[in-house]
Amino acid sequence: MYIAFGNRVVDSKDFIKVIEENTEFKVIKDMSKGSKREDIVALNLSIDISELNEEIAENYNLEDLDEDTLFEEYMTITEEVGYELEEYLPDDSIIKFQAYKWDPSDNDIKAIIVIVPEELGERKAMDLIKRLLKQVE
Repeated sequence: MYIAFGNRVVDSKDFIKVIEENTEFKVIKDMSKGSKREDIVALNLSIDISELNEEIAENYNLEDLDEDTLFEEYMTITEEVGYELEEYLPDDSIIKFQAYKWDPSDNDIKAIIVIVPEELGERKAMDLIKRLLKQVE
């Protein structure tokens, strides 16, 4: 989908390609159209638990963690990795990233990323991610 991003037009597929080529995230769905805005990129992402387990194993013995602690670690690490996406995205953009679900059947963590031009601001990005989270939950 083409997006009026600041003073230029971008294709959300370009963002998808950058994310999938440079990170362990997989794009589940392009939610840009569902945001009901023509100036933002919104993507539903997933990351495999095995990738997160490697990170957790550096600090903990996985067998020693109860399910609640493991869930918190998965969410925290997913969000940390998610915000690292900033280095691959345009300098004039603001990103908001939110992990929202551990899906044991797919063995992954689901998340949403919203990418907006700087002129929209942090507040609008937060509003958008809250609205999109309601769509996926």
